[in-house]
Amino acid sequence: MKKIHLIIAGAFLILLIITSIILSFGKKSSTNNPSDSLFPTSIPSQGSVNQQNNQPLPSNSKGSSNSSIDISTIAPVETTDFKLQYSPKLNKVVVEKKTLQAEEQFVNWVNQNQLPQLVENPDLVLIVDLGKNPDDFNPLIDFLNIFMNMGQGNQQSSIFPSPAIQSPGLTNPRSDTLNATPSFTYFAQCGDFGDISLPDGCDLCQAGCGPTTVSMIASSYLGKSYDPKAIVNLYKSKNYLLGCGGSYYYNAYDLLKKLGLKTTNYLVFNAEKADTVVPQLRKYLNAGWTFFTLASFCDGGCGHFFWITDIDGQGNIFAYDPAYGRYEIPYNENGRYPYPLYRLAFGVKK
Repeated sequence: MKKIHLIIAGAFLILLIITSIILSFGKKSSTNNPSDSLFPTSIPSQGSVNQQNNQPLPSNSKGSSNSSIDISTIAPVETTDFKLQYSPKLNKVVVEKKTLQAEEQFVNWVNQNQLPQLVENPDLVLIVDLGKNPDDFNPLIDFLNIFMNMGQGNQQSSIFPSPAIQSPGLTNPRSDTLNATPSFTYFAQCGDFGDISLPDGCDLCQAGCGPTTVSMIASSYLGKSYDPKAIVNLYKSKNYLLGCGGSYYYNAYDLLKKLGLKTTNYLVFNAEKADTVVPQLRKYLNAGWTFFTLASFCDGGCGHFFWITDIDGQGNIFAYDPAYGRYEIPYNENGRYPYPLYRLAFGVKK
């Protein structure tokens, strides 16, 4: 009788162990499912555009990507505009600029060779002036060189006619604690223009922080005719990517230059917090620059564009934010600390 009891108890124990193993595998598989990442022109609080449309992440999206690339296998390239080679010491692809169009032509080369990772991940690429030894690269010296020459900027005369549409933009109620700078024009991507259809899908509210930020900058410096609708039309005329997959920072850079505004070189950050980037940004701001900015609002993604216009004495970064800053103009980005995590910016001024 005791043997029967022992057999029954042993069988019950084995059943419990098998059940717990099955349940643990079920939990592990459910937690390992990757979630869709938000794109640079998405509003993080609204969830992924891909989740809403049940579509996969496009390969040329500027959102977070799990794809990898062995950059050490990229062969050296030389064109009339740039030279490209892999540096084992830096573990980066080094691009030497030969002409003023070098960065734009490098991006074209990336697209032609289907290497979007080189643009999506700034840590993989280092852009330097021609003749500069990339293995001797010193970030501090490179920054000082940019800073000393930043007053020249890059300027091109406008090739676009001014659109006729008038902007209903809001003016900026600035705090006395901020630097004395002019009032700027504000647009919310989910405001009066939020239902504008984008050329590659979705609308401005869903995926339009890039063109909305460009619109705020252009309207503030060049005239209120450059509202979001006008800027979306310019994106379309230039065949820039603009849709559910987001938009590219280098297209914004290109458009602002073509509209006649001055720009700095790219300032590339490694998903850094505000207190890390403030000293560098403040020097530019003191010289009259503002910043078109790309930052992440969650680990590994949630990219978003906004326009930094000021930094106060406590290191708070104030921006015209087309999504978060609709009811606070300018918006204190530090209110979400440790986010946003800064990825890239470039200076712009008239």
